[in-house]
Formats: sequence, C-alpha cells, structure tokens
Amino acid sequence: MRFKLNTIMKKLLILLVGVFSLSLVQAQSGDIDDRYLELLLQSEKRTLINEAMALTPDESAAFRGIYDAYEAEFSEITKLRTKMLKDNGAAYPNVSDDLANSLVSEMYKANTQVYKLRNKYAKKVARSCSPQTAARWVQLDDMINTAIKLSLMAEIPLIEK
Repeated sequence: MRFKLNTIMKKLLILLVGVFSLSLVQAQSGDIDDRYLELLLQSEKRTLINEAMALTPDESAAFRGIYDAYEAEFSEITKLRTKMLKDNGAAYPNVSDDLANSLVSEMYKANTQVYKLRNKYAKKVARSCSPQTAARWVQLDDMINTAIKLSLMAEIPLIEK
C-alpha cells in the first residue's frame, strides 16, 4: 500500500496547527513545559512516520530500534537549538554583535549536526531494512522536521539592525 504525499501533508498540517497553538498558549501563559511540547512532538512525529513508512513486520522491528536511537540523539540537538532561540529571544530587540555572530555560528552547527546524524542513521536503516526504506525515512524526517522548524521559527522575531 502506498502512502500518498497529500495524506502526509494533511497530517503534517494538523501537527503544525497543534504545535503552533501550543506555542501560542505557552508564549501567552508560560504554563506549558518545554519538555511536554517536545514529548508531544516526538509522539506525533513517530505516529506520522510509522504510518507513512508502511513497513513489513520484519522491517518494522529493525526500524523501531534504529529510529528510537536517532530520536534520542536528535532530541539533544533540539535542546541546544531551543536554548539558542531562547537566548536570542531574551536579548531581543537588543541583540549584540557578539550574540548575533554566535547565533549564526550555532545555527550552522546545529544544522550540520542534524545532517550528519540523519546520514549516520540512514546508513543503519539501509543496512537493516533497505536503501529504499532509508531514503523514504530521510524524506519523511526532513519534511516533518522542516515543517516543525518553520512553524516554530515563525514565532521568533527577526533580528533588527
């Protein structure tokens, strides 16, 4: 059974609406813990990937362990990104040259870490399942994370001159 791209996009849109709504509630009330948001996103992301991957039972068993290990490492990068964005937000609108330079450097560092991590785990998925399964996972993971990142980044004001 093929999982259609428009189905993925519809589910991703629902996920993003949820993320956006929760981030607005958090910004307004401060009542929602960052860890809660992270766990919610991980759960929804896992559900979407599980549905879209359409794995056989054997592939599923192999993939789950690899995916769990990937998500654990990815979570650490996400924590660093979150801290970086909070530091930027705390300084806004008076972002110093040093902080601006640091932000650029940390953004590139985090992006590079994500690409290296995804590549590392794509190789594991290719060996344990198939290269096609690995490519499908990379596509889905990139699509989902890009959409989540875009949704969250839309909440952050641009640094002024």
